[in-house]
Amino acid sequence: MSGWDDPETAACYEAFCRNHTRYTRANAELIARARIGPGMRVLDLAAGTGRTAEAALECLGEDGRVMCVEPFAGMRADGMRRVTDRRVEWRSTLPDERETFERILCGAAIWQLDPLPETFRTLAGLLRPGGALCFNIPALYLLEPDEPGGGSDPSLLSLPAALFASSEYGPIQESVKGQTHASLTWSCIRTWLNATGLRAQSWSFRVRLTQDAYADWLKIPVLTDRMLGGLAPKARAQRIDAALASADRSSWKWERWRGWTAWKT
Repeated sequence: MSGWDDPETAACYEAFCRNHTRYTRANAELIARARIGPGMRVLDLAAGTGRTAEAALECLGEDGRVMCVEPFAGMRADGMRRVTDRRVEWRSTLPDERETFERILCGAAIWQLDPLPETFRTLAGLLRPGGALCFNIPALYLLEPDEPGGGSDPSLLSLPAALFASSEYGPIQESVKGQTHASLTWSCIRTWLNATGLRAQSWSFRVRLTQDAYADWLKIPVLTDRMLGGLAPKARAQRIDAALASADRSSWKWERWRGWTAWKT
């Protein structure tokens, strides 16, 4: 079994980011909605390999600072190698409430920080008055279906079907631990944010997700532990490539994301 602490996971995640724009687009939307300005102090929670922080740095000027908090050593080590800007500090845990921030960002990870009501309360305590918590989530993780795109497989169903047919484990949606929650919906997130006293504004965008990008995303080992956990990462990638060979590689779908900017008054 793999995990976010596995160096193989970080390597595969980075390979995906280099070859596809899914997270680049998601980070660009996140930074735009956060309204980051020069000189701000920013906390990047679940910072991964630092790609959200990199996007924020472009807006911060010489005096801005980013504290990257990444609990998994494998991802954090890769991030520290990649992002060496003097304005960035890396650590494994959240600071206490003596340190406060004008912006708290969480790119494509907030659903992993259960229980979310408690997480939101903690983060609200780290915000300065007038500051904001800004995060995003693929709408499918909120059980909202994506829109069909193009090709003979416009919902990208053939690839997980082929993997399921060749697996002794479970369907692909069940294999992505922590990424689907029956109780996680748009409305409950708004309720939890409002309960902390934050004034939440929601937004959304969509990206074009290709069959090839979907296949490469599934090669991030932690995402297929329940389905292909008996295989080493290289063997998993080979299994995914074999399934991809039977799919229409010109197909794509619209992947919708939801986001929130929650302001502390």
